[in-house]
Amino acid sequence: MARVPLYKATETEMIRRITDGEWAVGLRLPNEFGLAEEFGVSQGTMRRALITLEGLGLLARKPGRGTIVCAPTATKGDTAHDMPKPLLRDATGSMVILDVYRARSATRGADDEELALFATTRLATLERIFHRNGQRAARDLVTLPEALLPVIDEDADPDLAALLQDAGIVCDHIDEDITAAVTTMSASVALSCDRYTALLVLTRTARDAKGKPIARQRLQLIADGIRYGA
Repeated sequence: MARVPLYKATETEMIRRITDGEWAVGLRLPNEFGLAEEFGVSQGTMRRALITLEGLGLLARKPGRGTIVCAPTATKGDTAHDMPKPLLRDATGSMVILDVYRARSATRGADDEELALFATTRLATLERIFHRNGQRAARDLVTLPEALLPVIDEDADPDLAALLQDAGIVCDHIDEDITAAVTTMSASVALSCDRYTALLVLTRTARDAKGKPIARQRLQLIADGIRYGA
């Protein structure tokens, strides 16, 4: 079995402490040296883990206050005519550009979570792998009721709002939720990365004027050097 790199093991444990509530929102963490000593890693390893979690929105470095545990909040877009794309940026502050590498469209039955969300048993789906700078960097799953769109075009726009608009589906707004995770075995294979690689998970739920969910996109993006926000 392959050995998990120290920085990934450190990221995984820090994410676990935050998501399990062991590190409460608002908690001020020890300095970089103290954290490195606590986790039994070098300061360089800890610095890399801190940068990743800051990019995920789980930590914030505040002048005079140190590193603070924070929780990402859901945001709400504008109307379908002028909806902002997700604010994904790299370490330089530039927008992250994802190119579709592979796509597969299908139809299937809804699972329990999807049935509760869409109130229908049949869904159209689109699964994609994305490249960033020539390397596999993300994957997504788009789902919507088959009654709204029998088949999703495999060449559809990566952005959910644009995809719906091109399909002639009226969307009033899109809710966004950001969470942190680590890769499962299947995700590691799909993204050609190590097991337990830190992920930024962006879930976008499109709704009609009455607030009814009409589509969902769940994007898993390798978090190294990526942050969400303006």
